[in-house]
Amino acid sequence: MRLPIRLAWRYAWTRRNRSLTHLISGISMFVIAAVTAAMIAILSAFNGIESVVTELFGTLDAPVAVVPTEGSSVPNGVGTWVMDRFGPESTNPVVQCAAAVIEDEAVVAWGDGQPHVVTVLGFDSTMLQAAPIESTLRSQTWNPEFTEGAACVALGLGVRNMLGIGSLDAEKGLPALQFRAPIRGRKLSRFKERAFHSESAYACDVFSVNAEIDRKYTLAPLDLARALFKRPESVTRFELGLAAEANEPEVARLIQDAIDAAGEPWRVRTRAEKNALITQTNRAEKWATFVILSFILVVAAFNVMASLTMLLLEKRQDIEVLNAMGLTGWRLEQVFAWQGVMINAVGGLVGAAVGIALVWGQQHFGWVKLQGSVIPAYPVELATGDVLGTLGVVVLIGGIGSGWMVRNLVRRFGAA
Repeated sequence: MRLPIRLAWRYAWTRRNRSLTHLISGISMFVIAAVTAAMIAILSAFNGIESVVTELFGTLDAPVAVVPTEGSSVPNGVGTWVMDRFGPESTNPVVQCAAAVIEDEAVVAWGDGQPHVVTVLGFDSTMLQAAPIESTLRSQTWNPEFTEGAACVALGLGVRNMLGIGSLDAEKGLPALQFRAPIRGRKLSRFKERAFHSESAYACDVFSVNAEIDRKYTLAPLDLARALFKRPESVTRFELGLAAEANEPEVARLIQDAIDAAGEPWRVRTRAEKNALITQTNRAEKWATFVILSFILVVAAFNVMASLTMLLLEKRQDIEVLNAMGLTGWRLEQVFAWQGVMINAVGGLVGAAVGIALVWGQQHFGWVKLQGSVIPAYPVELATGDVLGTLGVVVLIGGIGSGWMVRNLVRRFGAA
C-alpha cells in the first residue's frame, strides 16, 4: 500500500508537537525575511547612488556626443553633418540639436592673486537645449553677453573660492579675470611669455554641481574659448540633444553606423561611457555587497537546516510509522523537504515585501536624511532584477540546503 503524500503531510505535521513546529518555523522564516529585506534595501541604495552620481556628473553633458577618434578636435561641420541625417527635418528625427563645445585647460588669475589651472568649457546657446546647465547657475540664466569689451564667465564654486573672490555684485563691479592658454607649437623654454595667449573676462555668475566639478570647471561663451585656444575652425566635440522619445543607446548605435559607413574619423560617446569609471566602480561595489550578503544568507540557511534537524528528531517516531504505512524513499523525503522550501519561500516573500516597503517609504518620505548635502535624503531606487535575483538566491540556497539535509537525515533514521 502506498500512502498519498498529502495524507502523509497531514499526519506528520498534525500528529504532535504542533506548537514547537510553528515556533521553530517562525524563527527560521524571520531570519530569512530579515536577510532578504536587508539585501533589497542595500542593493536599492547602490542603485540610488548610481543614479545620483550619473545625474550630477552628467549635468554639463548631453546624452550623446560626437568626439574625434584620434586627436582632440573635430571640424565645425560635424554638427551640420549630424543634423542633416538625424535632425528634426531628416527622415530619422532622433536628434534635437548639435552643440559645439570646446573644453581645454587654461590658467586663470584675478588681480594680483595666485593663478590656478582650470578647465574652460566653452559653448553657445544651443548647448542649453542639450544639457540642463542653467539649473546649476546661481542666477538660473546663462547670459554670456560682453561687458565693457570682455565676455562673462561662470565660475565653479570651488574655483571662485580658490581665486578668493567674494560675492558677485554687478553694481559694485564684477571681478576682471585673465585667462592664459598655451599656444600650440610654441615651447615655453624658447618663447617664455609669448608661448601663451591671453583673454580677459568678467566673473558674472557662479555654478555648483558637485565638489569635484566645482573645483575644476569654468563655463565660458564659445567665442571666448575659440579665441583663447585658437580654434576658429574646430571644436573639441559636438554634444547632441536627443528627441524626447529617443533611446540613448539606440541613437548612439545609429549615428555610429552612419559615421562608419561614411568613413569619418569620429566616434559616438555616450554619457555613461564618459562616466564609465564611476559607474563601474559603483556596480562592482554593489555586486560585491550582493555576494557578501549571499554568504550571510547561507548562514541563515544553516539556521533553517538546524530547525529541520530538530523537527526531524521530534518526528522520528512519525517517520517510522510512515515507513510502516508504505511511504518510503524519495516520497518520504519529499514530505519533509517541502517544509524547508516553504520556510525559505515564505520568509523570502515576506522579506521582499518589507524591503520594497522600506525602499518605497525612503523614496516618498525620506526617512534617512543627509545633513549638509545637496541631496536632502539618502537616494534609493528599486530594481525588479534585484528583487527577483534576491528571491532566486533565497529559494535556491534554502531549497538545495533543506533537500540535502532532509535526505541525509531521513535515510539515517530509516537505517537506524
